[in-house]
Amino acid sequence: MEETSKLAFRGGIFSAFIPLIIFCLGVLSLFVIWKGIDFIALSTLAFVGLVIGGILCKDFNEYWEAVAKGIADPISVSVLVILFVVGMFGALIKACDISSGFVWLAHSINLHGGMFAVFVFVATCIISTATGSSFAALFTGFPIFYPASILLGCEPSIMAGLILAGAIFGDNVAPISDTTILSASTQEFKNRKGTADIGGCVSTRVKYALVSAVISIVIYYFIAGGYSLGEGAEELLAKSMNAKSLIMLAPVALALYISIRTRNIFRAMTVGLTVGTAVALLFGILTPKDVFSVVNGTPGGFLYSGIKGMVGVVILIISMFGIMGVMKSAGAIDFVIEKMLSSRLANTSRGAEFMLGMTMTVVTTFMGGAQDPAILTMGPIFNRIGKEKNIHPYRRANLLDGFSNSLPVSIPFISCYIFLTVQLTQGYDFVEPLTALEVSKGMVYTVCLFFVLTVAVLTGWGRVFEGPAGEMIKANGAKV
Repeated sequence: MEETSKLAFRGGIFSAFIPLIIFCLGVLSLFVIWKGIDFIALSTLAFVGLVIGGILCKDFNEYWEAVAKGIADPISVSVLVILFVVGMFGALIKACDISSGFVWLAHSINLHGGMFAVFVFVATCIISTATGSSFAALFTGFPIFYPASILLGCEPSIMAGLILAGAIFGDNVAPISDTTILSASTQEFKNRKGTADIGGCVSTRVKYALVSAVISIVIYYFIAGGYSLGEGAEELLAKSMNAKSLIMLAPVALALYISIRTRNIFRAMTVGLTVGTAVALLFGILTPKDVFSVVNGTPGGFLYSGIKGMVGVVILIISMFGIMGVMKSAGAIDFVIEKMLSSRLANTSRGAEFMLGMTMTVVTTFMGGAQDPAILTMGPIFNRIGKEKNIHPYRRANLLDGFSNSLPVSIPFISCYIFLTVQLTQGYDFVEPLTALEVSKGMVYTVCLFFVLTVAVLTGWGRVFEGPAGEMIKANGAKV
């Protein structure tokens, strides 16, 4: 809507924030009080906020038109289609159980203690990058790597946090990660049409993740070992080994290459899904019924589970775009942006990036470490302020995604990821369940990522600006 037709609320412009505030309070209650982690529940909270916001709006019809307009935004539609496509590819990789291949590899080279911890971290990073989902990496890798690592002499609290941190790695760098897709799709070019392409974002952000990972590996090596060896490690590893599953890294690598080379996620996923399915069937990792089947009227297979697994995320994104539609039509987003631009920090690109990065950290923390709603909330703000400073959309997307995947997911007593990991440590006879504080001790990588990104902002490392045709240029105008 134009400036002359802003939504008017009882209570003024601050009432336009009510749907978002209700959502945030609901998220904290769900994660912290009820210990529940469910995307559809999050969506419910968002829609409840929208309904209450509608009551406060002076024009009911215009309010819901703004909600519909936000949901129908071309960026929203593009994101939803991408998520369903990558959901099928991620489900394929999950079904092939790559973690069992890494267990075979670790057993073959006789790793234990600190070296096994480092191996598990690297393996989990690869799995999360391949699946594009921290939850998929956590649920497939944790039941295998966590008990095995303890029996092989690793510190339980460090290993629990280490596995979670490795799972978060893929959320940040995987082309098929929902946070990667959302952060790229919300950042528009200033000098040409379109939003930041996923391949370009990934290729320019991986350096921050790799530096953080290398620092973490050194720390993990020294702090993860020293636990007494347990009995039964050999038997546990033997049950969890399947060398053939490592072949599935080939279609993953191919999809990553195509995504970065062509900057077209649909082409990359089409090739990855086709080649990956063929390889899995050829090597006997999957059977035709694992691809798609209907048994007693119930559908199954990774194609079905991939689409089904994305439904909750998609509904959440729809609800958040609805909230953003209201805030945009009411002028609430412009209000926040104007306040931030009037800050002394916004006088320079460094100051603007620092302000945005710290704000993103606070917002994601307040949302219980849930990156998707935080990215959708802050995306328009990063976009507008970044354009004002001519910061390239790749850089904006990388800071938006990076800070959301750093410190906020590591904070005990508030992070939904910490709560989930605490639940996963239960049920083992040879080790006591961990507390949230204990799990957070192992979140070395995410803390390192926060400081690496902060240093990148303060020093200008990786800062690029947008040229006349949308190309990356340095501050002096030279092409990157």
